[in-house]
Amino acid sequence: MRTSIRNGLSLSAALAMALALVHCAPVTSGQPGPGAPGGPGGSAPATGPTLAATTAPGPAATTPPPAPTAETLEERHVSKSPGVLGGVTILWPRIIPRDIVDENRGLAAALQQQMKLMVEKHLPGRAIDFRPEPERVCPKAGCTGVSVGLLLSRQGQGCLVLALVSRPGASPTRIVPWVGKVQLRADTVGFREWPESQITVADYIPCSSLLTTMDAQEAAIAAALKAAAQ
Repeated sequence: MRTSIRNGLSLSAALAMALALVHCAPVTSGQPGPGAPGGPGGSAPATGPTLAATTAPGPAATTPPPAPTAETLEERHVSKSPGVLGGVTILWPRIIPRDIVDENRGLAAALQQQMKLMVEKHLPGRAIDFRPEPERVCPKAGCTGVSVGLLLSRQGQGCLVLALVSRPGASPTRIVPWVGKVQLRADTVGFREWPESQITVADYIPCSSLLTTMDAQEAAIAAALKAAAQ
C-alpha cells in the first residue's frame, strides 16, 4: 500500500501479519453487540484471632467501605479520556458480528494504526489520543477534539471497513466507506449510535487484499478529517 510504504515498512508488515493470522481463522455469523464484562475479584481470606486479641479489648468495629460497582457493558466501551483540545482521538474499532471479535483483534489493531498514519498525514501537528481496546466511543459529553473510529465487519474471508469521523463534542458521526462496497441510507448517524443501522453491505473485499484496496478511498477519508477539524 502506498501509505504504508511512505511511512516505513513496519506497519505494512504488521498489517500483513494480522491478515495472515485472520485469513484462516474460523468465522461464524451473529448479531452485533458488545462483549461480556469480566467477573469481579474475590475477597482475601479471614485470619483467626491472636493471643493479644483474647487478652485486650480490640479496636472499635468500623463499617467496611462499599464494594466497587462493576462497569456496565456500555461503560466498558467508553473512552476513559475525552481527548485533547484541538487534537484527535482515535478510538478502538467496532468489530461485528460479536462472535468474530477474538480472532480479529490483531486485524483491528493494525487498521487502527493505519488510521493513525492517515491522521498524521492529513491533520499534521495535531495531538493524538490513541485509545486502547475496548474504548470505542467518546464520553457522554463527546470528545474534546475530533474523534475517529472504525467499523470492521467480516463474513468468511471477506472484509468491510468503514471510517467514522466526528467533530468535537456530542456531534453526529460521518460514515465514510474505506474497504468494501456499501449502500448508505444516510451518511451520518447520531452521536454514539450504531453506524451499521445506516448501511447495507453490497460487497465484501477479500481480507487478504486490504493492503491493495485501502488507497482508493484515502481522499474521501482525508476530506472528512479536514471538515471535522474546521
